Amino acid sequence: MEHKEDKNIINAAGILLLSIANADHNIEKEEIRLIKEIMEDFFSLQKEDAYEAIENAIIDFKKSTSFFQYSQILNKNFSYQDKLDFIFCIFEVAYVDKELHFMEQHLIKNIASALNVEHKDLIKTKLEIKEYL
Repeated sequence: MEHKEDKNIINAAGILLLSIANADHNIEKEEIRLIKEIMEDFFSLQKEDAYEAIENAIIDFKKSTSFFQYSQILNKNFSYQDKLDFIFCIFEVAYVDKELHFMEQHLIKNIASALNVEHKDLIKTKLEIKEYL
């Protein structure tokens, strides 16, 4: 994580993942563990850097009032394929407890929309995650 811009992108992604975990107003340890894993894989982070990124994202998440500004950061910096991969990760977090809460579903739709992900691709990704799990 050399660049401040990279940290902003990683932080924005962490906050969006946390917002999914918190959609049911309860963030489980399992969700945090999975988000840390996703951050390591998605951004090729070392364990310590992923841990620090999650801690920073939690702090900012608690202060934030809207996910929109964070999705805009990703929108500017992610390719369309990155966005689809990220939506897949979001679904992973949503399904960590084996079910998709209606608030998680709603939030995922909103995030996908803010990332300009086409609805058909959102549906395809949702089907892919169900097969994956």
